[in-house]
Amino acid sequence: MLVETLFAGLFLAAIYALAAFGLAIVYGVLHVLNFAHGALLTLSAYLVFELVSSGWSLWPAIAVVTVITAALGVVLELLLFRRVIDRPLSGLIISIGLIGIIDSIVVVEWGPDPRALPTMLEGSVTILGGIIAKDRVLVVAIAIVGLGLAQLAITRTPWGKLLRATAEDREAAALQGVPVLRVRTAAFVAGAGLAAVAGGIIGTTLPVEPALGDNLVLKAFIVIIVGGVGTTGGTLLGAGVGLAEALSIAYLPTSAAQLAPLAVLIVILLTRPQGIVGTLTERV
Repeated sequence: MLVETLFAGLFLAAIYALAAFGLAIVYGVLHVLNFAHGALLTLSAYLVFELVSSGWSLWPAIAVVTVITAALGVVLELLLFRRVIDRPLSGLIISIGLIGIIDSIVVVEWGPDPRALPTMLEGSVTILGGIIAKDRVLVVAIAIVGLGLAQLAITRTPWGKLLRATAEDREAAALQGVPVLRVRTAAFVAGAGLAAVAGGIIGTTLPVEPALGDNLVLKAFIVIIVGGVGTTGGTLLGAGVGLAEALSIAYLPTSAAQLAPLAVLIVILLTRPQGIVGTLTERV
């Protein structure tokens, strides 16, 4: 029982990290809490479902949808978020408006009933006496490896240096010749693309329904705050709220278990308001 519970926590942590990572990149560079990130995740999951239903294999479908959603990210950044630079409240309002638009499109096109994507792996595996579904093991592995590689790209590559410079001080970066506007667009594209990948992967283990991304985005924000607002490395650590949630579900009454992520958030805000690895100065 304990092994299954601990792995359920790791699975939730992987889901929350996948949902939060693109959100963290967008906030780190644009300083916009993009609530529409969850809606993009939902839309991507449905688009993957549509391609798979048409005969596509899962991974090619996720790849195509990632390109489509990234292109949508370009449009949203250029037409909407580019116009509210230095006005984070306006950007927040725009993102909330996008939720209604995208959610309406999803309901009109696919209806309110849940859909299902094929699992990535069939069967189960025994780990330390616990029986774990293979597809959930794969989701955890993808989250760890994929987000680890993304973090290395941000910290070790020239593009990552431009991203971090823009996040830390946009005006100073521009004076040093950094193409700030292009970096901002690239960050939004990366965030949208990661939402698409997360939607495709999460949709193989959870029902694809209109509320999918909306249910995850709150947990994604908690993950970002716990790990460190404006940081991406902290996202992996902040996703540990999933472990707290799984343990609470297993050993506490249902009503109390739902409060576990919020309890973790409150403790972090009281003891370390900048997050686990964050600093008082926001950074990527």
